[in-house]
Amino acid sequence: MRRFPRTATTLFFDPEAEPVAEVADGERVVVETADSLCGLAKARLAERRAARPADGGAASGGLHIDQVLERLGGACPVTGPFHLAGARPGDVVEVELHRVDPVPAAGEAWTGVFGGFGALQHEGFTLEQPLAPELRRVPYRDGVAAFPYRGGTVALPLRPFLGTVGVAPRRERRLSFSQSPEYLGDVDQPALGAGATLRLPVNVPGALIAFGDAHGAQGDGEITGVAIEIEAEVELTMRVRGREEAGFVALPQLDTAGSIGSLAGLHGSDLTACARAAYTDLVERLHRGHGFTRADAYQLLGQAGRLRVGNMIDPFYSVLATVERRFLEPA
Repeated sequence: MRRFPRTATTLFFDPEAEPVAEVADGERVVVETADSLCGLAKARLAERRAARPADGGAASGGLHIDQVLERLGGACPVTGPFHLAGARPGDVVEVELHRVDPVPAAGEAWTGVFGGFGALQHEGFTLEQPLAPELRRVPYRDGVAAFPYRGGTVALPLRPFLGTVGVAPRRERRLSFSQSPEYLGDVDQPALGAGATLRLPVNVPGALIAFGDAHGAQGDGEITGVAIEIEAEVELTMRVRGREEAGFVALPQLDTAGSIGSLAGLHGSDLTACARAAYTDLVERLHRGHGFTRADAYQLLGQAGRLRVGNMIDPFYSVLATVERRFLEPA
C-alpha cells in the first residue's frame, strides 16, 4: 500500500496544480496529514515550554487570525492533490475512509481561541471585549484527550475525522481555508471519519483531490473556530463513479453504514441557508434513488431527518442533513 507524507501539502484547491501522484481507480492508500496551522501553534507552545519549564508550557499567548494568514498564507493544509485515473469532468469521486488515526498514537494536540475568529465573539459592533487569544496543549493517549481545565483536566473521547477535503474547482484556484459545493473545502464535519463515504463532483481531469485538517474531537459548530487539532494518518480508497450510478444531485454526499446525508458548506451563507440546501438535496436523493415521491421524502425528513452543524464561524457555515437507512424501505 502506498503512503504519502504530510510534507506534500498545499493551501489551495487548484485546477492547474501538479499532482503529487496518480492513483488508480479503487486503489487503497495511506495519506498523512498536517495539523490545521502547519505546526505554527505547536511551535509557539514549544517556545512557551522552553521559557517556562515549571508549568510545562501548558498554555501560551495566542494569535490573531490575521497573524496566522499573514504568516502562512492560509490555513488548513491538505495533502495532495491526487490525480484519480479515469476521473473526468461530470463524474463523481467517491472516497471511502477506512481509518483516521492520530499521529503519534499518544502525544500532544492543541486547541485555543484566536483573535478575530469565533462564533460567540466579534471585534466590531459590540460593547464587549473579546476573549484574549490563547493556545492550550492537549495531551492524549488510549483514545482520550486530557482537556486542561481549572487546574485539572477533563477526559474527552477522541473521534478523529477530516476537517478539510476538496477537489479542484473548474476555473480559478481556491484556498483550502474556504468552502463551496463545487469543491467542498473546510467544512469541519465530524461525520467525516472512519467508516464514512464521501462523494464529490469531478470538475477537472483526475479530480485533483486532497485531504487534511484532522481533528481529534470537536463540538457541533466548532464555535471557537478550533477543535482538538492533530496530525493524522488516513487510510482510504478512491473510486470513480458516474453521476447517475452515484445518485449525485448537486451537493457533496456523506454516507455511513447507518445513514445517508447531503452536506452543504456555503461560504458566506448562514446556517438556515445551509440546512435548507442540505435537506433539499436529500429530498431529491430519496426521490431519484430510493423510490420516494418528493412529497413522501419531504414529510419523512420532517419527522426523521437529522441536522449536524460542522462550523458556524462567519463566513464558514456547514450543515449535514441525514436520514437513517432503516427508514428508506417500507415495512
